[in-house]
Amino acid sequence: MAIPFAEPSRPLRIRSSTEITALNAHFEKRNVPVSKRNRLLLGSWNIANLGVQNRTNGARKIIAHILKRFDLIAVQEVNDDYRQFMKIVDIMGDKFDFVMSDTAGNDERLAYVFNTEKVSPGKLFGEVALRPREFPSRNVTVHYRERRQNKTQTFSKMKYTPFDRNPFIGSFSSGKIDFVLANVHLYFGKFQHSSKEDDRRKYARRVLEIYALAKWAKDRSAGGNAWDKDIILLGDMNVPNMEFNEATIKALEEFSWTSVDLYDKTGVARTESLSRIGGSNLGNDKTYDQIAFAPTALKNRIENYGVFDFDAAIFRNNWDRLAETRTHAKTVKAFNAYLRHYISDHRPIWVELKTN
Repeated sequence: MAIPFAEPSRPLRIRSSTEITALNAHFEKRNVPVSKRNRLLLGSWNIANLGVQNRTNGARKIIAHILKRFDLIAVQEVNDDYRQFMKIVDIMGDKFDFVMSDTAGNDERLAYVFNTEKVSPGKLFGEVALRPREFPSRNVTVHYRERRQNKTQTFSKMKYTPFDRNPFIGSFSSGKIDFVLANVHLYFGKFQHSSKEDDRRKYARRVLEIYALAKWAKDRSAGGNAWDKDIILLGDMNVPNMEFNEATIKALEEFSWTSVDLYDKTGVARTESLSRIGGSNLGNDKTYDQIAFAPTALKNRIENYGVFDFDAAIFRNNWDRLAETRTHAKTVKAFNAYLRHYISDHRPIWVELKTN
């Protein structure tokens, strides 16, 4: 079962109109495109515990407004109880529709929300479930620190454990392009730098899930019976960072999958309000969420991409109130508790594609 983020002891009274005005200004500041002819704005967003936490109507309106910015967006962490998700889609208006998977690990569903005036769903929808003969086995090397020393541990011929949440694939078209999306929320486990071997083994399982996903996508893209060779992997891949020795990103790139680089190293040290742009998490130091393209011509249609830090725009009055009696670090911690409960602990990521 999902563990909800608790509502802070002093609940917010959300004025959605005020927050939406702030979001619109921030969309422009961050150069998030508007929906326009001959362009597809594709996004992905892990909306924490959607259906588990009792979000207010004001919070739902904020989430709906962010989702509406995109023509097609993959959503992760929709709960088995999908009624809150449906309320959000209803707020988005009549031209938006959705498809979703059934539940898997952690009672979660995966969903696609799309603008029916820009996007048409295709005939292929399903889940990625590998057959036993397709299970990969490989060596996984994990970096960690022990007694202030950098070390590595290799788990030899580690066997793949089937996806905890099977990726949800869907075919779509927009303008002159069509493609297959694989919406994922991969196993998290533990961080690789843990001094505990059991934790490192759980991290290695995450690496092997990404490896299995990338291998499946490469095989499907290259196979003669593929519905469409233009495959895009997107969602919460739990990639901690984009460093060269990061085993998770290596597993993705091993099969020639090109990840849209959402980690802007030039912006890491730049503080604006309470947010530094770069990571897709509120802490701004992880690139869990990814959009990765098959080695086909589709990736040549990329116009722009980014991560939208809604946390730097909303709940400003609450930030000011918290900052009156706290240090900056404690203010960030207290403020993020509101963001996690009412909105999410992940930021949406996006890519703009030419469709003409």
